[in-house]
Amino acid sequence: MNSRVISTLFRVVLVKNPRRFSQNSSDNLKNLLLKMPRDVKHIHEAQKHRLRIREKGAKYVPGTVTLQVLGTGAPGSPACVYIFTDQSRYLFNCGEGTQRLAHEHKTKLARLEHIFMTQTSWRHIGGLPGLSLTIQDSGVPAVTLHGPPGLEEIFQGMKRFVVLRELKVNAIECESGDFYEDNVMRIDYIPLIPKNRPRKIDSNIWQDTLNDDDTDYYSHEKGFKPDSGKNASPDSPERRKIQKPIEKYVVAYVCKLKPRPGVLNIEKCVDRGVPPGPLLGQLKNGMDITLPDGKVVKSSDVREPDDPGPLFIFIDIPDEEYLQVLMEKRKTFEKYQSSAECEENLASVVVHFTPSEIAERREYQEFIDKFSPSTKHIILNDRNNSSGNISAHRIQWQLNQLNDLVFPPLSETNALDGTIPSMATYALRPKKGYDVSLEPKIMKEEYIEEIHKVPGLTDALVVVKNHQKDYLAMSRETRNQEFPKFLFLGTGSCIPNKTRNVSAILMHTDARSSILLDCGEGTLGQIVRFYGSEKSQEILRNLKAIYISHLHADHHIGLIGILRARRKCFKKSDERDKLQLLAPEQISSWLAFYNAQIDSISEDYDLIPNRNLLTTPLCTDKIQELGINNIVTCYVPHCPQSFGVALTLSSGAKITYSGDCKPSADLVEIGRDSTVLIHEATMEDELLHEALAKHHSTVSQAIEQGRAMNAQFTILTHFSQRYAKLPRIESLEENVGIAFDNMEVTLPDLKFLAKMHEPLKLMFAEHCEEMEQKALKRAYKKQRLTNSRSASPEKI
Repeated sequence: MNSRVISTLFRVVLVKNPRRFSQNSSDNLKNLLLKMPRDVKHIHEAQKHRLRIREKGAKYVPGTVTLQVLGTGAPGSPACVYIFTDQSRYLFNCGEGTQRLAHEHKTKLARLEHIFMTQTSWRHIGGLPGLSLTIQDSGVPAVTLHGPPGLEEIFQGMKRFVVLRELKVNAIECESGDFYEDNVMRIDYIPLIPKNRPRKIDSNIWQDTLNDDDTDYYSHEKGFKPDSGKNASPDSPERRKIQKPIEKYVVAYVCKLKPRPGVLNIEKCVDRGVPPGPLLGQLKNGMDITLPDGKVVKSSDVREPDDPGPLFIFIDIPDEEYLQVLMEKRKTFEKYQSSAECEENLASVVVHFTPSEIAERREYQEFIDKFSPSTKHIILNDRNNSSGNISAHRIQWQLNQLNDLVFPPLSETNALDGTIPSMATYALRPKKGYDVSLEPKIMKEEYIEEIHKVPGLTDALVVVKNHQKDYLAMSRETRNQEFPKFLFLGTGSCIPNKTRNVSAILMHTDARSSILLDCGEGTLGQIVRFYGSEKSQEILRNLKAIYISHLHADHHIGLIGILRARRKCFKKSDERDKLQLLAPEQISSWLAFYNAQIDSISEDYDLIPNRNLLTTPLCTDKIQELGINNIVTCYVPHCPQSFGVALTLSSGAKITYSGDCKPSADLVEIGRDSTVLIHEATMEDELLHEALAKHHSTVSQAIEQGRAMNAQFTILTHFSQRYAKLPRIESLEENVGIAFDNMEVTLPDLKFLAKMHEPLKLMFAEHCEEMEQKALKRAYKKQRLTNSRSASPEKI
């Protein structure tokens, strides 16, 4: 049963029986309705279809197997490889941003049932929460995680904020001598374990109860007591201890495709007089046959040579300690190098996830040189420069024609010579080798030409630019000194889209200080794409605080990546400025879990619970150094522990941010007389019922919130991904603007945002027409339903 039906039933019962329900009984009724089975028919049907395909495909060895680079490991991007056949899919590593790349390049995930991890660091597993939700919705019934010990505990930890009711997740610890095998290939596990590595035991890992009544994709914790989190007693109910010792190591994988009989040569069959029919099938299956005239036809005479199946390897050496382990285990890999006993054991491809500081070491290069000259080495690390997120460049160059200051070109370039591009492939069967013809490329001229073909847009752009002429000239001179400055890094809701990432806003308060308002998956990648690899390090050093509005994963899953990258920026200096983390205090359980199980991060931040700012505005020395006089929060109606926030800057400007919520009187109160209100506008006005059910706001509700608090400007954000290019809005008031990813605005820019709306509707005319057609269909459906009810009134 979906949330809209639940809400409707709840309202109907209360309307018909208003006196029979106290607040407690109505709460109980609502909880009962929410716990009823949800409508997951589409998932179950997809799962049945997937099982039928799997059973059918298991009977034969596939004729097409391709290795595809999905993420190159460029700064801010995941390093991940996809193996796909005509029947099944396999993923090697799943860093933050993998899901968005799969969407960008239309990589079908419906048959992905095995994910292989070389390590358990965030760089390798950070994309698991989002990817799991995607494959669950596509009908995958179960997924198996292969990798070092701890994967099961890690995934259980992630379940604090991800709801996976229809996807079973299994974890296999890859031990020496073990392997995975199916009809496609055999994958041998090669653990690389440092000598004398102590087993890590942590008795303070705990798991919390999932929120069963949250209707969003991304869930959060519920029922925390004031002392829950890292300060809770080890024996408190909030902590369920895991006494499992975790041995840390990395895993290499040696993959060998199953042998496949040679393809039947029909011409040779005809030459030998084989008639059409079952005899051809016998020859194809390797059986010799006897023709009616007594002539024997051997299968080997009419088939191409058998394909023994190529061999390929995945290897990841994270640091010098593991490099030493690799040197000690050289004999394990010699059988696949030039010294291989037979040609079929020679590695066709070796994929290296090894970071550049190790991959460029002499010892590692000598290891590579021992492979056959025919072996292709694909190195996925920070020496690559292209993320593969090309759609972001397309829309940015198009928006740039409206205002080149608000929409500056992104700093990322096409893949440089000698580097690995996204979508590079290696055809393993049939063996066609390495190919970069699918490389996604940034093509500025094509993007600009595309929009100028839209009738009327060229003239509209001339009008807009003439109107902005004086302002643009002045802003170019003063822009570097204009603060606050807002960079919208994610303006979509729920899951990443190729043009709208999930929630994140970087607010620069001065030239050397900034704060992030929410931090969804891929926030780091967005920063790197906008500023470039070198400049982004300065941005991260100047990042002094992160505010998290609530614990849905699309608002905080990027936090770990930011913390790790920020720590790396300080690594070469004595500086170690702790980041101020303003968040619901329940986030402490996830961070403590990550700190204990995966990577030490406890020294990278100080947690300030949002609820502490409800009655006493935050006004510390560190916050004032950030250019903020005080910060105050309020509860907002979305999910438990959801907050809105108002920040008063030392410049006198007041910034209010809603997070996710329905209209809130408390938000209006703390945001009174704001300079800028940034408010979620997830749904168009006609979907009010859906907004109510999911505790979100419509466009008009968000604008009304700004009007109620007397905000000078309102910027709308957090749009449903159905509005990938432009939300469905008829017109905008002069003090209202629409946020886009990679939109950078200062206060003087705000009065021009509304004037861009008409050209935007022309620019994205096709998308707007599609939205109108969908609205028309909804209206027809609603009318038919109304007519049906009028013809057959309910008997009461």
